[in-house]
Amino acid sequence: MKKIGNLLIDEDILVAMDDYGRKTDLLQEFYFEGNKKNISLEELKLKVNDDLAFYVPIYDVTHRRYAAFSSLLEALWHGDKDVKGNGKFFTNFKRFNLGQLEWVYLFYAFRLCGSGINYKPKSGMFQEPWGTHGFGNFWIIDQIRQGVFNIEDWLKALEDRDIPFTNNKGYLLPQFTFEGMNKGHLKNFILRYSFNFVNQLLMYITRNPGLSIYEITDYGNDWLMERGFKRQNFILTAFAMDLAEYYPNLINRKSKVYAGTNATKCIKQLFKKDKKMSEFDFINEALGFLANRYGAERYDVEDSRACDPVRYFQEYQSKDHIAKNGGKVYKNNTILKQIWGDEKYYEWASKLK
Repeated sequence: MKKIGNLLIDEDILVAMDDYGRKTDLLQEFYFEGNKKNISLEELKLKVNDDLAFYVPIYDVTHRRYAAFSSLLEALWHGDKDVKGNGKFFTNFKRFNLGQLEWVYLFYAFRLCGSGINYKPKSGMFQEPWGTHGFGNFWIIDQIRQGVFNIEDWLKALEDRDIPFTNNKGYLLPQFTFEGMNKGHLKNFILRYSFNFVNQLLMYITRNPGLSIYEITDYGNDWLMERGFKRQNFILTAFAMDLAEYYPNLINRKSKVYAGTNATKCIKQLFKKDKKMSEFDFINEALGFLANRYGAERYDVEDSRACDPVRYFQEYQSKDHIAKNGGKVYKNNTILKQIWGDEKYYEWASKLK
């Protein structure tokens, strides 16, 4: 273990993270940053030298905005300048169609409904995205495509809707329980509480510019628990990260964050504490190290250098990825296999589950 600051770092795993980061940087530069080095697809494949990273579009980003689960927000925010080409499917929509409150409500509802997570790849870069990773079922997008841009009408449409309005494939929706109801609890929460909740969040944020991402999570959880609801750590953190991306004047992009389950697993494999500190401070010192090392922010690397690597080291690919790849199941080419050998590597990777 190598000591850096207050952290002890596993040097073998750090080498593997650097190797993984090099591959994701190549893919991000090629697909999302204009391919400024003007390399061909074949050259990219040779440089990446990793079938899992090359053929499975999960392991292809350093910055969170390019991740598939942000594709919808990127399409709406950037329109015809969306680097993934999805903005062209919203020809009737411009960023100014939504005010700040509508945008903030959209961010929260999108994360609440789990509609960015389903691991179904697009068939091609510029083909229709509906139902794919980042574009799961989400009733507000149906409204936006119909030219409806205000929250009151969005909620009325949800109230009248008899078909599913979320996509929880690969995602456990938040659990709500309302007395006297045997179904429709999430819908009831959205209709009765979500507007007031988001309005309170926005007032808190605008009155306290420069808040940390974790402070928004904490404030939102306090509001929910005061009313008898469960915490929404994952949702509120993703929501606050969206705010940091699109409203950096309101949120401190360099702030501390809460890490998800997979991210925490990865961090604890790579780092150990060198001195007594809280779990929260330990996680954020580790994320700060990764952010500095890979030229990003904590809210980027929580996903791209902590959460995604867990799946990469486990060689995760969904059945939809496998189908798209003609039934082939790909393996990674991590340098850890060379350092440790396959037996030790797969024994270690199995512990990440």
